[in-house]
Amino acid sequence: MNRLKFFALALIIVVAAQVKAFAAMPEISAGEMYFDVFKGIYVLKGNVHVAADNHGFKAKITADEAQVSVTKQKCWAEGHVKLEQDGINFGCDRAYLQWQTRTAEVTGSVKFVNKKSVTITSDTAVFNWKDKIVDFYGKVTVKAEKKLKFADGVKLDGKEYQHVQYNVVENTILALDKEFDAPEVNIPSVEDAE
Repeated sequence: MNRLKFFALALIIVVAAQVKAFAAMPEISAGEMYFDVFKGIYVLKGNVHVAADNHGFKAKITADEAQVSVTKQKCWAEGHVKLEQDGINFGCDRAYLQWQTRTAEVTGSVKFVNKKSVTITSDTAVFNWKDKIVDFYGKVTVKAEKKLKFADGVKLDGKEYQHVQYNVVENTILALDKEFDAPEVNIPSVEDAE
């Protein structure tokens, strides 16, 4: 009987922490879904949908598989990952979102589309949604529309770059680097993430 009381208390604490962590509880659905009480994560498989509203940041994530920690405010997604926010779309193989640091790290066949102005492909990317700046790394290509702007001294002069920096709000390319010592973008496992 004591074990049942302990389990019930632990479940109440986890649920209370989830409600406090987000401005609104994320909407989570999948073909298969369960909550791992010991890790404190939702495990999602097949037709995954996560819609989050974290203090004004609204995003939708779809993937083949995902794990979501509501208490740590993190999401790991894998397989045909799509991230959507305000007319901006990311497609990739794997993504790691952290609501507290307001960052998304994406890897593998990255495709970024701002429907009004630009399509950028790369090997990896890091999106800081607080500053609305995206850094693309690896083999980076840029397909610009007429409405795309460029920072002073920056102009599109090639088809491939090693680093491109883009301001989403201002619709401006801030940097185009043909040679760049890119940081390694590693998505941690659920167990390794703090």
